[in-house]
Amino acid sequence: MRTYQVGELDGRLDTPMVVCLGVFDGVHLGHRKLIEAAQTLAGEQGLTALVHTYDPLPVNVIYPNKHVPELSPLKERLQLIEALGVRHAAVSRFDDRLQHESGADFFRRVLLNKLNAGHLVVGFNHRFGFHGDTDANKLAALCREAGIGLTVIEPVRTEQGSLISSSAIRAAILLDDLELAEMMLGRPPDKAMVRRLQEQDHTDALSIATEG
Repeated sequence: MRTYQVGELDGRLDTPMVVCLGVFDGVHLGHRKLIEAAQTLAGEQGLTALVHTYDPLPVNVIYPNKHVPELSPLKERLQLIEALGVRHAAVSRFDDRLQHESGADFFRRVLLNKLNAGHLVVGFNHRFGFHGDTDANKLAALCREAGIGLTVIEPVRTEQGSLISSSAIRAAILLDDLELAEMMLGRPPDKAMVRRLQEQDHTDALSIATEG
C-alpha cells in the first residue's frame, strides 16, 4: 500500500480519488463499511480508492489533558487498512494548525488540492474543522459547489442493536466485555490493544465521545 504524508505533498495527486475520510481507530466493522463503499464507488467510476486518517488521534490534541488510548496505533491501523485491499492511504498530522483550520479550508487545501478527491465517503457522524464546524450536511454543500460526489454511510450496529464505534469498543474492553469488543471489531481484540486500555484507569478519558 502506498501511504502519502499529506504535509509532504507538494502538489495534487495525479489520479482522481474516492477519499474515505475518518480516523479509523481500530478499523472496526463500521469502518469496513466505509472502505467497502469507497472501493465499490472507485470501481464504478473509474477512480482510485484512498483512505485518509490522522495521527495522532485528534481527540488527544483537542483535549491534551485527557489521554484517550488508541485501539490501533498508526502503523497497525495502516496494516489493517491494507489487509482490506486498500492500495492508497493518506495521513494528516493532527497538530495545532490543523485543529484550528476550518472544515471548508481543509476541504479545499487537502481533499481537493492535495488528494484530488472526485468523491468522498464519510460516516453519518463525521465532523471535521475547527470545533467540528463541518458535518455531513455542510460537507454536502461543499461537494456540490466543487462538483464532486459524496456518500454518507448510515450507522452500523451489532445484531443486538448497539452502535459500533471506537468509543464503544474502548468502553467494552475497559469493562472486560471482550465478546462485545470482538463483535464490533469483527475480530478478537489483540493482547496489546487490551493492555493499552486496561493498564491504567481511562474512565475519565472514555467520557469523551470520539468519532467512529
